[in-house]
Amino acid sequence: MKKLFRILIVLSIALSFISCGKEERYGEEFEIKYIGRRSDGDDDIWYQAEIYPSKYVGTVKEHDKYYRDSGTVNVKKGILGEKLGFVGDTYGIVKINESAEEFYGKKLKELFGENVLQVYDIRFNRVLEDYSFGNIIKVWKEEGVRLTIKGGIYIFGRVENDEDREQYRKQIYEFIQFMKETGTFEYVDLDIEVIDIRRLYDSFNNSDKIKKMLINNRKSWENNEISAKDSDNKRKEILNTLNVLTKNEVTNNINEINRSTINESPFKWSYYTVLLYSKIYSPKYILNNHLDEEKKKEYNKITDIEFDMGGYY
Repeated sequence: MKKLFRILIVLSIALSFISCGKEERYGEEFEIKYIGRRSDGDDDIWYQAEIYPSKYVGTVKEHDKYYRDSGTVNVKKGILGEKLGFVGDTYGIVKINESAEEFYGKKLKELFGENVLQVYDIRFNRVLEDYSFGNIIKVWKEEGVRLTIKGGIYIFGRVENDEDREQYRKQIYEFIQFMKETGTFEYVDLDIEVIDIRRLYDSFNNSDKIKKMLINNRKSWENNEISAKDSDNKRKEILNTLNVLTKNEVTNNINEINRSTINESPFKWSYYTVLLYSKIYSPKYILNNHLDEEKKKEYNKITDIEFDMGGYY
C-alpha cells in the first residue's frame, strides 16, 4: 500500500508539470528523484522530490544541486486515510539563476574574457511564464516584487603586479556600472574573486604535494611568520611548477565545476589561490539588512572597489 501511495506521489508531481503547464512554461523535460516524506511536527505533511532537467542526465550538472530544486505534494488526512493535496515546485529559482548568468555573462566576458564562473542565489518571490532576466526586471519594476542578487563571480586569471591589480579594479568597477545602468544594483550582495588560473590545471588538482605546500604557505602568512609579499612570491614559485593547459582545457575545467559546493571547502576552492577579493554591497541592501553603514558605498568612483586580501594574495 505504501509503495502504491509513493507511486501516486511520483505521478502527481510528474502530471503537475504537464497539467499546470509548467513543463511548457519552463521549456524543459524533468527527472524526478529522491522522494521523501516531510512533516512540521503538527498536522502538515508533504512529500518532496528533487527535480532537474532531463537534458543534464549524463553531465556534471546531473549531480550538481545548483541545478536541482524540489517538487512538493501536500498530504491531507481524512476519515478514509491520506489523500493528495496541493502540488507545486520551486524550479523557478533555478531558472532565475540561469537567466542571470546569461544576462550578465555577455558583459563579464567582454570585461574579463571566457574564464569567468557565475554562481547566483537570487531571491525573487514570483512565479513567471517568462523567466528571461529582462522580464524579471520588468515585473520587479512594475509590481514591486523585490529582486535581491546574491552569489559569487569567480574570475580566473593572473595578478603579477600593481598594473594587473588596478586593471581588475577598473573592470570590476565597470561591471558595477553595468548593473546600475540595467537597474539591477538596488539589492546586491556579491563576492567577486580573482583566482589564479592555475587553480584549474589538472597538475594542480592531481597533486597533493602542491596543495599541501600552498596550505603551509597560507598558514605561515596567517601566523605572521612571513609577510604578505613573501607569501605571494612563494605562491608564485609553487604554481610556476605546474604544466600549462590549453585554452580549451581551461574552459572545460570551468564547466566541470560543481557550483553547489563551491563555498563549502576553502581547501577545494579559492582560499589558497585567491589573488583579489572584493565584497560588493549595494547601499539599499546594507540599509534593508541592517548592516554596518560604514560599509555603504555608492560606487561612483573607482576607488570604491576595495580588495580585502593582503598584497596580491
